[in-house]
Amino acid sequence: MKKILKTVVISAFFGFTVPSVAVQANCNTVTFSDVGWTDITATTAVSTVILDALGYDTEIKLLSVPVTYASLAKGDVDVFLGNWMPTMEGDIAAYRDAGSVDTVRENL
Repeated sequence: MKKILKTVVISAFFGFTVPSVAVQANCNTVTFSDVGWTDITATTAVSTVILDALGYDTEIKLLSVPVTYASLAKGDVDVFLGNWMPTMEGDIAAYRDAGSVDTVRENL
């Protein structure tokens, strides 16, 4: 029941973005990529505070955009909250086409 409640609360806040990572992976740690932009740092920080309060462990890795997508594809990173399209099309296209990185929803 506790796990279900966490999923419902997280889903309500994140619009099913982050919880799908945590629930699908059945993990207790959610790893974020932060590319060092102030808006991404802020949204990532808010997200980790909420997840921490719900009992998840969180980790933030400071990575470049190309390394972020490679890390998402390899499973070393779970969430990146800064996909700016169409400017990142060149960075994500190969991973999206291969099915190794998904865009769950628009950020803005």
